[in-house]
Amino acid sequence: MRTLIVSTILILFLGVQLFIGAGAKNIIDGDGNGYYAYLPTIFHFKTTDFNQVFEYEKSQKSLSYSGHYFHREGNVLINKYYLGTALAIAPFYMAASMYSTFFGMPTDGYNILYQIAVAFAAAFYLVLGIFAIIKLLQLFDFKKHIALLVSIVLFFGTNLFYYVMLHPSHSHVYSFAAIALFLLFARKFFLTLRTSDLIYASAAFGFVALIRPTNMLILGALPFIAGDRQHFKAAFFQLKSHLRLVFISAFCFMVFPCIQFIFNYMQTGNVFVWSYKNEGFDFFYPHILDFLFGFRKGFFVYTPVMLAIIPAMYLLFKKSKYRFYAILAFLLAIVFILSSWWNWFYGDSFGMRAMIDFYPLLAILLAISIDKLVNIRRGFVFFLIWSSILIGFNLVQTYQYTRGILHHDSMDFNKYSYVFLRTDAKYKDVLGSFCEPYYIEPEPIMNFSFFNDMETIQSDWTTNDVVPSENCFSGKKAALLNGINTFSPTLVLGGGKLIQTASPVFIKASVYYRLLEPNTAGKALLVYAATNKKNEVIFYKTFKLLQLPETETNVWKKADFGFKVSTWDKDVFQVKVYVWNPANDQFLLDDFKVDFFVTNEI
Repeated sequence: MRTLIVSTILILFLGVQLFIGAGAKNIIDGDGNGYYAYLPTIFHFKTTDFNQVFEYEKSQKSLSYSGHYFHREGNVLINKYYLGTALAIAPFYMAASMYSTFFGMPTDGYNILYQIAVAFAAAFYLVLGIFAIIKLLQLFDFKKHIALLVSIVLFFGTNLFYYVMLHPSHSHVYSFAAIALFLLFARKFFLTLRTSDLIYASAAFGFVALIRPTNMLILGALPFIAGDRQHFKAAFFQLKSHLRLVFISAFCFMVFPCIQFIFNYMQTGNVFVWSYKNEGFDFFYPHILDFLFGFRKGFFVYTPVMLAIIPAMYLLFKKSKYRFYAILAFLLAIVFILSSWWNWFYGDSFGMRAMIDFYPLLAILLAISIDKLVNIRRGFVFFLIWSSILIGFNLVQTYQYTRGILHHDSMDFNKYSYVFLRTDAKYKDVLGSFCEPYYIEPEPIMNFSFFNDMETIQSDWTTNDVVPSENCFSGKKAALLNGINTFSPTLVLGGGKLIQTASPVFIKASVYYRLLEPNTAGKALLVYAATNKKNEVIFYKTFKLLQLPETETNVWKKADFGFKVSTWDKDVFQVKVYVWNPANDQFLLDDFKVDFFVTNEI
């Protein structure tokens, strides 16, 4: 059985990679670069400073790369992510290094063998997590076939599939496995009070903390995992009467966080380092409804199979008030806390990825519903239909996200409706971005607010494409973009006009547009470009003018933009902001406004 599951997952991964045409070349990507960066930093560059990894990644990425997971701390570059994910991948990294040496390939941490090694690591921890969940469910008296059905639904019916098969360098599958092991051994300890189970649970909990400290919240699920008050009280009094066990379990837990503390000290000279600079929680404004039901990343919208936990809660209430209130309190707390994060939708992601780590716990609720369903008349047939529909739905949405049909972070109801279950290539990359969020309000840069009403010659703006028009938003002139004029009036700041900043710059821009024909301007882009003294582009970022394709014509509408760009340092000689019309469509622009802000550091 184990060999079959492992083989199936590996074959499935290869099939997915071939299907999407990635060829396993970009497995280490996105936030996964940050989690993984410890390994090449330590083993290839032989340092604790992430500057060399940052420079390497910058040379390999697009001109919009900013390495958002790196921060300056004194004289070194630190990583905002903790090293638990890298530690989990480390054995596979070592194997890739060994084979790279054998085949005469560079041991740089990024060649194709390292990419595949990360995929193997994700497959290994997925299997480990699934086996732990199967054992955990059996300890809750579910039969093995129910546990297997739950595992299948959990993998294929949720975004766990995406973060194993397509983005295995992210932390989620490793947290998934660590939490599954913690819950398994915690359940065993509640049932047996064996010291060995307590030690294993404590060590697993330490690993949970090292991967993603916020996942230590899983500790709040222990009253539910105990099963009833008697088991929970028995475990409490066992620890109270044997304080030696408390110290042993605390030691086993601290082994893993101490690895991070030692690394911090070697890197900065400080044991404790707040690596999540300029980020935090806002508990006064949680986005609970958006978190659960919003079309941007809503948990139940993108993982509807989890709606099965609702009837499970009803069944729990009827069977055990203790377990019902225990799990209800935990779920309310976890949703409140996670939805209070400043970036409550967790950036570029498929679905509500912050919940993936807690799927081993939700598997118990899934098991309650599935067990009840398959044991009623014709229930198994209904289960097959239900699970097939929702698994298919998840896989279609996974495909949409992978192909850029679902926007990576800026969905709403209108966009979701427009691309709902669409897989045609014409829907690829047609949706625009919302303004980027920020945790701390950026401060305006004095005298760096620029407005072009198109009426008169403006300093710092070019005058191309401005024509008289009877259909202006304001005044008597507007910018006409078409096959001849493909660039709007451009804001150009350079030479003595530009200043240096100590932190990244945030830009707020707006422009009014008027379509003259339906379904035009779909490829029009707002562009920010920074160049050096050699007129070489060193930073380049674009945003679609339209949020989604439009058929309405001859109506003025406003496009708003908000985004962060790299620091204006000594290498930045000139910056430009303009609208580019690569498709040669015809439309009007008016009242172009650009404001510059400096991001605050905490």
